[in-house]
Amino acid sequence: MIKKSIFKAKRVANEGVSGWLDDHAVVVEDGLITAITPVGSLSSADDSYEVHDLGDVSLLPGLIDAHCHMHCSATADAQVLALTENNQQLTIRATNNMRKAVLAGTTTIRDLGSRNEVAFAVRQMIQNGHVPGPRLLLAGSPITITAGHCWFFGTEADTEDQVRTAVRAQVKLGANVIKMMATGGMFTPTANPRTPQYSVAVLKAAVEEAHRMNVPIVTHTLSAQGTRNVVDAGVDHLIHARWYDSDPTKGLDYTHETVKKMVDQGQWVDPTLGHALLGQEAKARGEKGPMDPHWAVSFKLVEEEEHIGTLTKMHDAGVRFTTGLDMGMTYGTHDRSAANAWAFVEKLGWSNWNAINAATAGTAEALGLLNEIGSLQAGKIADMAAFSGDPATSIRNLDRASTVIQSGSILKLNNAVLV
Repeated sequence: MIKKSIFKAKRVANEGVSGWLDDHAVVVEDGLITAITPVGSLSSADDSYEVHDLGDVSLLPGLIDAHCHMHCSATADAQVLALTENNQQLTIRATNNMRKAVLAGTTTIRDLGSRNEVAFAVRQMIQNGHVPGPRLLLAGSPITITAGHCWFFGTEADTEDQVRTAVRAQVKLGANVIKMMATGGMFTPTANPRTPQYSVAVLKAAVEEAHRMNVPIVTHTLSAQGTRNVVDAGVDHLIHARWYDSDPTKGLDYTHETVKKMVDQGQWVDPTLGHALLGQEAKARGEKGPMDPHWAVSFKLVEEEEHIGTLTKMHDAGVRFTTGLDMGMTYGTHDRSAANAWAFVEKLGWSNWNAINAATAGTAEALGLLNEIGSLQAGKIADMAAFSGDPATSIRNLDRASTVIQSGSILKLNNAVLV
């Protein structure tokens, strides 16, 4: 029997996720949207629909987050726990984190680095309906050099042959995307964020293997040379895309020519600004912070305004940004993906609608899913999240959703959790 539902709301996002349709309803049949129509035009003749009047809320497509670590704790001791906890403990945490994420309104997540034994099992349990959670695109274990960034839940591979094998192994396990650590990172003391971990030749080999199997590849990069390397190698998405000079006594080493090539090649960037914003707010509340900054970064402090300046130049040049919180890293709790949109407005000066679009349709496009999700249109999957207030007026109204519908099924209704 086909399940039929109607969801009424004071404000419903239009199909471009660029404005509101006032007093409209979304008609859903068997998990798919079949119509968006004014409430006044609904017929009372067919009583086979279950009608839900959500009231004075803003109904949007479900949020999409392109950067998660499902089993990391988002606490001050996230690194220690990722190092010391066993797979059973991490699986329990990941299951709880994914439940929190979807109930906050994030209906699709791309996980870019979790242990294979955890990530693939959690996805299977969600797909089988045993536990609630978002639609998951998985990288599984990220590929890194020996003792490289996130080696404690990554696959260590140093040579070109080892990297090719690692890429193939992840796809064999069911990876939807490949994640490589092109530079060191803050989370790992044995990895230097200012220096590349892989040469262009090795990165190109990884891209070749991933694309041969029709799988996209993304790379973590914090250094200027690392960013230049991954652009030259032709990766699909850049994570962080910072420009630290390789010399620890210097600041940034931004190159416009690299950015132009990035634009020409259609490479997306996840700037992870929402995570930075949450961290600043937590510290302002007096909460305990993460581990001490990596020596290579703390040696020469680069102010946030400088990073914002390079990101603004990149965006002005035509680089498109995805929303990715780096969920699981300290302060990046799995229920606050909306902070990505907040940061675009408050730090980069975007309009509210541009930020909302990035958190829905824009990131859906980046993930190759715009034909299925990301906007409220007939024929698309009925992934929806309702928020109190109007985020187009005040972006902070885009926070934890009051109602969440995934594939037509109600997970949360007017703040009452149903799963």
